[in-house]
Amino acid sequence: MGWLFHASDPMGGAAGEAFANTLKSPGMHPEHVLAREAIQNSVDAGFGAKVEVHFRASSVTGTKKAIFVEASGLADIAARCKELELTGPNCLLTLDKPRAPLQLLYVEDYNAEGLSGDPHDKGSNFYRLLLSLGDRSKSRTAHGTTGGSYGFGKSVYSSSSAIQTIFAYTRFKAEDGVEHTRIFGCGYFVSHDFKKKSYSGRAWLGSKSHTDELGRVVVDPLEDTAADTLATKLGITLRAEGERGTSILIVDAAVDIPSIVRGVEDWWWPRLIENKLDVEIHDADGTVHFPKPKKNAVLKPFIEAFDIARTRAVAKTGTQKFAPFQREGDVAMGTCGFVVVPLDANGNPTVSGDRANAVALIRGPLMVVAYQAVSQASPPIVGAYMAPEEDVVEQALRKSEPPAHDRWDPESTNLRDETGKNRKLVESILSRIKGGLRRFQLEAAPPTPAKQRRMTQLERALGSLFKPQGHGGSVVPDAGPSPLHLEFARPAFAEATDDGMLRLKSTFSIRLDDKAEEDEVDLRLRVNCPVLEDDNEEGEDLKLIIEVDGVAAKIDETDPWVYRFKLAKHAKAKFKIESESYDPAWTVRLRPDFEREGAL
Repeated sequence: MGWLFHASDPMGGAAGEAFANTLKSPGMHPEHVLAREAIQNSVDAGFGAKVEVHFRASSVTGTKKAIFVEASGLADIAARCKELELTGPNCLLTLDKPRAPLQLLYVEDYNAEGLSGDPHDKGSNFYRLLLSLGDRSKSRTAHGTTGGSYGFGKSVYSSSSAIQTIFAYTRFKAEDGVEHTRIFGCGYFVSHDFKKKSYSGRAWLGSKSHTDELGRVVVDPLEDTAADTLATKLGITLRAEGERGTSILIVDAAVDIPSIVRGVEDWWWPRLIENKLDVEIHDADGTVHFPKPKKNAVLKPFIEAFDIARTRAVAKTGTQKFAPFQREGDVAMGTCGFVVVPLDANGNPTVSGDRANAVALIRGPLMVVAYQAVSQASPPIVGAYMAPEEDVVEQALRKSEPPAHDRWDPESTNLRDETGKNRKLVESILSRIKGGLRRFQLEAAPPTPAKQRRMTQLERALGSLFKPQGHGGSVVPDAGPSPLHLEFARPAFAEATDDGMLRLKSTFSIRLDDKAEEDEVDLRLRVNCPVLEDDNEEGEDLKLIIEVDGVAAKIDETDPWVYRFKLAKHAKAKFKIESESYDPAWTVRLRPDFEREGAL
């Protein structure tokens, strides 16, 4: 028994490295990718009671290493080390050095179906996990809350191996109700030539190879006693009757255990806090770590938002909000919870960086797909969106995800249909999430003090217009604050419209100080409401409805946003502003500018 390297097919086919490279650079820590995808594979295969997943590190030396190296057949792979172009350092260079530790990682799930079915039937669990790549049949045929859709999730195991080699040991129930075990080794390498023959880069270790009726080479897994014997030599924990599930052994695992703990907390906290998943992470020295998301200060506001979205908690007025989305036709659109980020003992937000003003996107499997950034404004808000249980939404969101399952992309080609309904559904959900956070951000902004607010900086600028002029070019001392006072009776705020848009409103007045030297002044007012671009530059102005009270103001003939009026002592020019409707994702600014007639 040894490794069989697959000869290249004259009609092509995926190289072995395709299995290992798919998830190598998804933009997050490798251990986080491992935690996300490995647990998702287990959750998808779970049944009945909650799934239990163990990550168990081991470091073998001496006799144990020698037994492992011989049983695993690593010498067969080492013989092609140069042709396989594996990056270093890796264990193949030190197989004969007993003191050089060999790092192993076991990913074990329980209460899962295991790798059942005919190993060479493309519909079996065994085939889908170990022998196929990019098979989306699960997405096409599955209903309910499965996680994957592309068939790339298994690559997370081989990509976590420095030599891109894994073993899968499983206990499953056959169609006749009898439980069996099986084990299979898989290597996913570059296509290469060796001893004047061409190979695809895929390799397997199992029972003695044979040919099928079409003359193709076939390798079957070892089963039952033979499987248990090899599993023992590889350090895999044997499974007793009823302990169904799968153990994946990652050979030469270059992973950081604390990072796996953080990865489990970061991405699987919804399922953990709902008590639908148990996870243990074991160090090589035997120390056991348990993810504790509720004690993670960064995750705590997201968890509070999730509890609100799930209606397990009532939102606290002012700092939290429950936002159920209106149905779109007969389709439920899910719910959001929002929370103002609290401050730590030093007065800093407990959530910062790219997680501030972000919403955790969650669907059926209860994994956080992504922390969707929404805004850069203050106060910092976090949220959690929970997709509805309706299959039409679950299917659309799942299809919109790329192989790494790290975002919802409404432009995904997998959403294409004749009506465009799936794309519009994903777009609508993302738009509502963004609008919901932005609206709550405006609602949660610190209130203006009850006393009238004076715009001192503007008043000083206006004051320069009223300075007495010196004689002979002499300069007189600063006259101090302007005799004009701009006061907001109602600072600018955004009000939601019935169609889910926003409308900016404000009420302010300007008056002449009772101690002003002049009894009356001629003023010009321009009110702009620009949309702010990404670089905080002012863009296009929104249209405004302006009501004037207290003075006889005239609209400028050449500029409809300029008002001219006389302002006397003891009088107030009052202005009530209302903008046209605008997208909740926009940031807008109300800018009233006053100047004295003839000043320029």
